[in-house]
Amino acid sequence: MKKRFYLIALLAAYMALVSACNVPAEATPIPPTPTAAGPTAAPPTALAPTTAPAGPTATPAAPTVTAAPTSAPATATPAGTPASKPTLEPRIVLSQVSASASSPGVLHVAGKAQVFEAMLAVSLVDEHDEVIATGFARASKGAPEWGEFAIDFYYTPPATAQLVTLQAYEPSPKDGSPNSLVETPVVLLPVPDLTAWKTFENPTYGFQLRYPPTWHVNQGSVMPAPPMATKLSTYQEQTPGQPLGEGEAEIWVTVSDTPSVAEMENLKQRGYTETAVVVGGRLGVRYTAPQPGHGVYDVIYTLSGKREYRIQLSAATHYFDATLCLLLASLSIEQ
Repeated sequence: MKKRFYLIALLAAYMALVSACNVPAEATPIPPTPTAAGPTAAPPTALAPTTAPAGPTATPAAPTVTAAPTSAPATATPAGTPASKPTLEPRIVLSQVSASASSPGVLHVAGKAQVFEAMLAVSLVDEHDEVIATGFARASKGAPEWGEFAIDFYYTPPATAQLVTLQAYEPSPKDGSPNSLVETPVVLLPVPDLTAWKTFENPTYGFQLRYPPTWHVNQGSVMPAPPMATKLSTYQEQTPGQPLGEGEAEIWVTVSDTPSVAEMENLKQRGYTETAVVVGGRLGVRYTAPQPGHGVYDVIYTLSGKREYRIQLSAATHYFDATLCLLLASLSIEQ
């Protein structure tokens, strides 16, 4: 420990000497321009039972999420932030804080960071300084290099417009206090009225969610049987082995006490895109295939908590992407 403090003091003296000698500091990389990922690959092989016809469901209109401009790098730790430690230069730069029109109830955050072991925390805080959700994002590289990071927050759309603050910081290895904190205001706007949506509750495994009124619960084969697995589908009847049509989809919620590590690794090897997420108030990871197929192409796993909650979408088109996002935004899990 004494050696560490000696090194820190030596580094501080060195930085002071550099400043006195007017040696130019290393330039901070310009934040990347976010690009939209597009489908490119062939449909993946199904992982769960596929099913049969019935009619499509209407997709609710997407919300508008307004974020403060992020073209300029956010400043280093603001004055008055308790227990935070200011830095000479900001080591976290936010390049994108937004929601796409096709993804209601999800806030996408991306940027660059120069942080210890490439790990940083990202939180949503309301006007009363209450934390709405917190997740951890991993940059592509750790300090002293700059690495890119991204994380999606699924939030229940508020009844009225809500002003929140997005915070990104490097947790101190010593006590977890925020280093190099950056903040930006975000206005979360409500989506169209969802009172017509039904509510499903699973008291055995402590979660509930909302789903479209035209969908059906646990119709057809369910493996494993409820309550460990819940099946939501656009159809009521199905023919075993029948591929999903363009107007059909199914969403499964399964619960397990054992993380699906091997399955996650398999999805990565098959080219699924990996994204850090916060869903149901818990840190998680999402794997999305380049293109929908007749089987599973979007899977979300929770990584925190005493058990894993796995949510998957099976569909042949992107038509149900917004429905999945709203369902994820409404998901509530007992802590």
